[in-house]
Amino acid sequence: MKKLLLPTLLATCAIFSAQAQEKLSGHLYTGWLFPHNDFIHSDYEGNKPNLAVGAGIGYQIAPALTLRGDFMAGNMDGNHEIYYYETSLYEAKLGLDFNVIKLFNKDYEKIKLNLHVAPGMMYYSAKMYDIDTREKLVESPVPGDKALSPNFILAYGGSVGIALSPKLDLNLGYSNRFVDEVEWMDANQSGDYSDYYGMAQVGFTYYLKNDPSKVQVDKKAYADLNKKVSNLEQTVSENEANGERIAELEMSNQEKTMRIQTLEAELDSAKTNFSTDMATTTIPTGDEAPANAEAILGEPQFRIIVASLPNRVMAQRWIDRSNLDKSGMVVAYIENLNTYRVVYKSFPSFAAARKELLNIKGSIPDAWIVEF
Repeated sequence: MKKLLLPTLLATCAIFSAQAQEKLSGHLYTGWLFPHNDFIHSDYEGNKPNLAVGAGIGYQIAPALTLRGDFMAGNMDGNHEIYYYETSLYEAKLGLDFNVIKLFNKDYEKIKLNLHVAPGMMYYSAKMYDIDTREKLVESPVPGDKALSPNFILAYGGSVGIALSPKLDLNLGYSNRFVDEVEWMDANQSGDYSDYYGMAQVGFTYYLKNDPSKVQVDKKAYADLNKKVSNLEQTVSENEANGERIAELEMSNQEKTMRIQTLEAELDSAKTNFSTDMATTTIPTGDEAPANAEAILGEPQFRIIVASLPNRVMAQRWIDRSNLDKSGMVVAYIENLNTYRVVYKSFPSFAAARKELLNIKGSIPDAWIVEF
């Protein structure tokens, strides 16, 4: 049981860390300090800007509520007719930001309207000088006692956050600092109220949450996927090459088939040429029938045969229904084969007959040439 305790604790911490990262944010800011004390001017020779810089982290504990810790350092100065002061201060605060817009729209992220309250500690060191002689007159805290004077503060104010991206906001805001019963922040004790100050600031907030527009992918899984894609691309390339080879083979086969058909036609023609069988003819009917069918079949020629049928009626019907040129069509009876062949056209040479045969192959793929 004890052996399982440490791995369980480590796993729990890892899960918590991953979940916590989704809620963490970091911020940087700078701004102008506005002191409220007995010195109302800041125009003496050598005065410095009342600037401060700060940084911190935030943790979202609810959709509208963020726990925020800050550390800030800055300088303040001021003067009147006789004296001027210079103060260095440091802050450490832990407070809450409440996004008012979430009360009306829980999913709206483009603008954030935050109310801010944060208690903390402020440490300062102040010195007052004669404005003419530049002689140091007063120092708070008293030298040798302590370097910085610690004081409780309560910061309160508001800010506007403008989303520049899903993970980055631009912030503009102001917050005042209440300091209880502190009259020496300007190295001078006078007046009827405690010294305090405020700050107008501008800064950026960066969220560690995952960008919803992006998807995290395991590097090993991504590498494996790329490898699979490369293999598939290689397979596709090989298949394309095989497809081209297959197309070439099919084209070659078609050419060989046409050559075989031509040779078969030539062989049929040669056989018929040496045959002693007699052919009888019949004259086709219709407007396109030749004037002298016997004259067409009277002399041996190379004839294109487009059909071979068992009787004369079917042969004549084939001619009547054909869309081919009927001007040279006749029916020839082949006695030794007991068949009626439809002669499309007759030519004195094989070359002329073959040329015409190629023209009608698209319509009559089984046509062939016979000499008789």
